[in-house]
Amino acid sequence: MSKITQVNIQDFLKLSAKLPVLDARSEGEFAQGHLCGAINFPMLNNEERALVGTCYKQKGHEKAVMLGYELAGPKFHLMIANAYKLFPEKKILIHCFRGGLRSRILSYILHTAGFDITLLVGGYKVYRKYVLQMLETDLQLKVIGGFTGSGKTIILNELKNKQQQIIDIEALANHRGSAFGAIELPPQPTQEQFENDLANQIAKLDTSKIVWVEDESRMTGKVKTPDTFYLKMRSATVYFIDKPFDERAQHILNTYGKFDKQTLIESTLKLKKRLGDLRLREAITHLENNEMEEWIKIVLTYYDKTYLFGLEKRDGKKTIKMSEEEFLVNELQ
Repeated sequence: MSKITQVNIQDFLKLSAKLPVLDARSEGEFAQGHLCGAINFPMLNNEERALVGTCYKQKGHEKAVMLGYELAGPKFHLMIANAYKLFPEKKILIHCFRGGLRSRILSYILHTAGFDITLLVGGYKVYRKYVLQMLETDLQLKVIGGFTGSGKTIILNELKNKQQQIIDIEALANHRGSAFGAIELPPQPTQEQFENDLANQIAKLDTSKIVWVEDESRMTGKVKTPDTFYLKMRSATVYFIDKPFDERAQHILNTYGKFDKQTLIESTLKLKKRLGDLRLREAITHLENNEMEEWIKIVLTYYDKTYLFGLEKRDGKKTIKMSEEEFLVNELQ
C-alpha cells in the first residue's frame, strides 16, 4: 500500500542520497536555484504560474486554486506516465516552494498511481534556510596561494587524489577566476545555485579535519563567494606557491594559447580599464601577430600586481612561501 510521509529538511536530505527528488516548481524557479540532484517536475510552467499568481491577487485564493487545477488537470495523466517511466521503483521525494498546494497535488496524484511519497515540510524555502546556515559552518581552512599560472588548481586536485578534503570554488562557479576564465566552460550558475552547491559540498565535510581551498577573489566571474566563507579564507594560513615567471607564463600559454584568437582578444579587452590604453593596444597587437609569449607577459604582469595587492592585505605571519615541490613533500606525506 503506497503512502505519503512528511519529513523535515535534515531527514529529506538524508533520503535524497538514495531516492530521486522531484521539484514541483516552475522551470524558471528551478533554474534560479534547486536542491543538488533534483529533477524539475513542474505542476505549472512559467506562464501558468504567472496566470495563477495574477488570479490570486485579483480574485482571491479559491479562484486561483480552481485556475491551477484547470491548467494542471489535463496534464495529470502525462505526469503519471512520465513518473512510471522515470521511477520504476515508485519511491520519490517531492517539494515545491513552501510545501504547499503544488507539492500536495503532485503527491496526491502520484500516490493514487501507486507511488510512495515523502514530502518536504516547508519546501524549498526551508532548504534555503538550511543552505544559509551551512555556509556559516566553522571550517579549518588552509589556502593554496600563488601568482596566476602557479598551478594552484592542479595542486588542489592532487590533494583530493591523496584523500585530502577540498572545496574547488572555480569548479563550482564554472569559471577560472580571470577575464579569460569563462572560455570554453559551461554557463555559470546563478548566485543562488552557487550557494546551494557550495553548501552541499560543506555538508559532506568532516569539520574536525583540514579543508583546502584555492586563494580566490571575492568574485569568481559573476558569482560571489558568501561573505562568511570568504572571510574565513582571508584569515586562513596561505601556502604561497613560489614559481618563476617564465614557468607560469608557459603554464598559462598551455592552457589558453589553444583558444580562438578572437575570443582571447575579446577577453583581453575586458582589462582595458586596468591595463590602460597603451598596454591594451600592445597586448592586442601581440595577439593579432601571434606573438603569444609577449601577450601573456603583459597580462601576467597585470595579474601579478593585482594578486600581490590582495596578498599584502593578509596577515604576513600566516603566509608561507615555498616551492611546489616543498609543498607536495610537506603536505602530501
